[in-house]
Amino acid sequence: MAEDRDRAEPELSIRRAITERGPISFAEFMEHALYGPGGFYEDPPVGERGHFVTSPHVHVVFGILAGRAVRECLEALGESGAPTVVEVGAGDGTLFGLVRAAIGEEGRRYVAVERSAGAREAIASRHPGVRVESSLERLDRDVEGVVIANELLDNLPFRWIRRDGAGDLQEALVDAAGAGLVLVWRPFRPEEGLERDLRSVRPGADAALPVGALEFVGLLARVLRRGYAILIDYAAGAEAGVHGYRGHRAVEDVLDEPGSADVTAGVDFDALERRAGDLGLRSFGTVSQRDALLALGYERWAEHERRRQREAQDRRAGREAAAAWSGRNAAAALVAPAGLGRLRWWIVGTGGLEAPPWLRAAWSGDPTMVRDDPAPGAHGADGAIDA
Repeated sequence: MAEDRDRAEPELSIRRAITERGPISFAEFMEHALYGPGGFYEDPPVGERGHFVTSPHVHVVFGILAGRAVRECLEALGESGAPTVVEVGAGDGTLFGLVRAAIGEEGRRYVAVERSAGAREAIASRHPGVRVESSLERLDRDVEGVVIANELLDNLPFRWIRRDGAGDLQEALVDAAGAGLVLVWRPFRPEEGLERDLRSVRPGADAALPVGALEFVGLLARVLRRGYAILIDYAAGAEAGVHGYRGHRAVEDVLDEPGSADVTAGVDFDALERRAGDLGLRSFGTVSQRDALLALGYERWAEHERRRQREAQDRRAGREAAAAWSGRNAAAALVAPAGLGRLRWWIVGTGGLEAPPWLRAAWSGDPTMVRDDPAPGAHGADGAIDA
């Protein structure tokens, strides 16, 4: 019974808001459905037993290489006391733990930021002594180091906009209709500063106006005293399809059973870059996840695993050979151009900083530009990587 009440709570809170004020924006709907009591993110929904899988859960080499990217950004900052590494949207703590292990503890501070109270408790128990916060705002002007966020921006609340055949902008609002929720379209009058983010929307096309992500960039500018941010997500330009995920399956009706499914749309990185520039941050643009991971040493790791498989086969160590093969096969999804490899890594820095070496290598497509590190990690008998 308690579980049923929890599942019903998001829709009840949405209906209360509609009763009090009339149809609500899609951004407000997302706030209730994803982050309110009983919402989708109340407990971490990622992993094989969750609703979807992100890169850190595909193979640990992602966390190792992401840790390398963070480490090179820290090195580009030079000597600066005890730099801080922050993960925002830390979820179940998988990426946080991998990055922390890859970089090491000495002379560094780590902070995990996560809205879900249950997830914060889990992270604190797995990483005793680490600072865990509910909001990036708690770190006001406190960060000299690196902020990283993986697949966070596309889940921050956005407003659903459409340009009709006459060229006028319409906004989708959420209203109650009998036992369900429906979209109703109303004329949209963009607030000052938002109109430029909708100029490229064609007649008949929809767009996700990323008000939550724009606010996040503002927080980043306020929090980051000196350093970089690595923000990883799916890009969609100014036009984006709104969709959801439940139980590893796509959901078409995102209003159905609010709180039971993820709600997302591709990120308009152009709009975020403009906002970053307005706030004095330096955007280094985006690169594909494929190019980023190749620049950080993915191919050296894959070749190491191929050699390990051959050597295990020569020793007739079948289990080790199979582990090396299956691990490399799983990790290939991270760089697949039509899969996770199409994620975009957006790199932002404070004024006066230059692009870190791994990013310059990703731009050039020449991974030899990065120093010749050995394959990341040491391998145990089960094929796992120890950072």
